[in-house]
Amino acid sequence: MENLQLVSLENTDISTWDFSVLKAELQEYLAQYEGLVYTEESVKDAKRDRAELNKAKKAVEDARKAYKARCLEPYDAIEPKIKELTELLNERKKQIDDIVKEFECRSKEEKEKEVREYYNRISDCFGADADRIYQMIFDPKWSNASTGVAKYKEAVQIAVASVRRDLEQIGAMDTPFRETLRETYLETHSMDAVLEKNTELKEAAGKAGFTVSQEDGQERPGTPTIISTSTQKVSKEEGTILRIHASQAKLNQICDFMKAIGVEYEIL
Repeated sequence: MENLQLVSLENTDISTWDFSVLKAELQEYLAQYEGLVYTEESVKDAKRDRAELNKAKKAVEDARKAYKARCLEPYDAIEPKIKELTELLNERKKQIDDIVKEFECRSKEEKEKEVREYYNRISDCFGADADRIYQMIFDPKWSNASTGVAKYKEAVQIAVASVRRDLEQIGAMDTPFRETLRETYLETHSMDAVLEKNTELKEAAGKAGFTVSQEDGQERPGTPTIISTSTQKVSKEEGTILRIHASQAKLNQICDFMKAIGVEYEIL
């Protein structure tokens, strides 16, 4: 390897190297290693060859690093000055950004207020649940500056009509669990969840030995009752006092289920 020019050039300026000549010489030199097999007897030769190749690689890498450092000297000298300028620009830009963001925030709040006022005008049918339903259907895109009045009004109308239709469907279901199902809908905004909950409650009532039917055998949607399959009566004097800690919505669900399985209860 001592005859390899890469090693002899290790202390020269890399910018003076003729890379095409060096590449050709290196390829020719390395060709002698193709198919070379080392044995236990020639392991010393392998170590010597490895050392020579490492020496050549080090010569190339050292020349590269030295040339890179020399090229970066002018940049390293000017970089702090450039950063100082960009910091001044960023400082002023941030001040303007804060002003723009504050304006956009006020504009968004005013737009959302308009949306809510319009919603209030067309959502009387939701009663006490109007606020919950608004939070459920509200789309942040409605308060964007790019969303015109006509567009957000149309979107609100569609959303309100969809919820009204779903709630009417729940109210017309042949089930005593309407309050629970309504609450399920308001929590999930999903009719699939409502149907699943209704099935779950009916199955629970069935396991308890009760069946769900219309009040007098007549088909009158909205007036379902629970009829016990058991004839055993429990006097009002019997029973257990149970203290329940729950929200009003959860309490309504509990009461619905007790009705479904024929439990008499009093709220004191």
